[in-house]
Amino acid sequence: MKELKQKTKRRNFIFSFILILVLFWNFSIHSHHTGSSDSPNATARFVDPFTGKREKPTNYLVMTQDYYQSTRENSHLFTTTAFAELNFFDGRFALNASVPWNYYQQRGREDAARIGKTYLGFKYQPFFDLDKPYFFVIEGAVGFPSGPDTDRFTGGNYYTGSGFIKLGYLYERWSFVTKIGGLNPLSRPQPNNLQDNDGIPFYFRKPSATPPEPEYEFKKTTLISAYVTYYLMPEISVFTGVLYRNPYNGVDYSKEKDKANPSYFTEASVGFSWNFSEKYNMSLAYRYPLQRDREYRLYQSAWTFAFSMEWGSD
Repeated sequence: MKELKQKTKRRNFIFSFILILVLFWNFSIHSHHTGSSDSPNATARFVDPFTGKREKPTNYLVMTQDYYQSTRENSHLFTTTAFAELNFFDGRFALNASVPWNYYQQRGREDAARIGKTYLGFKYQPFFDLDKPYFFVIEGAVGFPSGPDTDRFTGGNYYTGSGFIKLGYLYERWSFVTKIGGLNPLSRPQPNNLQDNDGIPFYFRKPSATPPEPEYEFKKTTLISAYVTYYLMPEISVFTGVLYRNPYNGVDYSKEKDKANPSYFTEASVGFSWNFSEKYNMSLAYRYPLQRDREYRLYQSAWTFAFSMEWGSD
């Protein structure tokens, strides 16, 4: 366990060191480019405080670090996500991909690390002049099965589809964004049985050998979020937002109807975003679940740090 903690400290130190080098390089060479655009909509990055990602189609790469304190499994969770996006047709359409890596700092047992569900997606901005201070974006993605090896992967061994409609408006120093959509399971749950040992699929088994019903069922999940951003200056902004999810447990919905499985989940966030050049941005958000009962809260609180780099012309 000590060795794992030392590795974690080394990994965090290396990440911090690289970030400091990037910041130093940017200020020493490119700081004169900051905020050079005359369009306020070009300067506004519309950064989602819950994910650290950009709302509009953009050529960029973002590394997001989430820290969840005291999760339901009595552990701390560190999730590092790499997200890349490439836009086409002058910013009206984009393709993207994301891969998360989860590190569980657990109590009473060894720490563990898992690769999360991989997503491939798109963004489409069909209406409005892109220089206008408002936008309408359609977003979708497909999450791929993580595989049966739960010692290496997590996120569910099934396909998941996600879709969102996003509206944003920039008024002087204020921006307003709302997102409506959700997750939809694209695979059917398969009950656990002995097929991994004897090679017989569950649908070929005799009724006497039918396995017990699974503890979870797949359900469509509704996600609604909204946040307000205030620009202290073109490069620095502060924001606050709220998120709603129903059902509470997401796609993997427990059949148990008790206090540990409420019907919905809400979360509030507050933070700031800093465009320290035309191409680089960082944001930090503090996230707070509004359900505070110890028996069913997902986590005590969470932090989301995101560092992104754009390329190409603005």
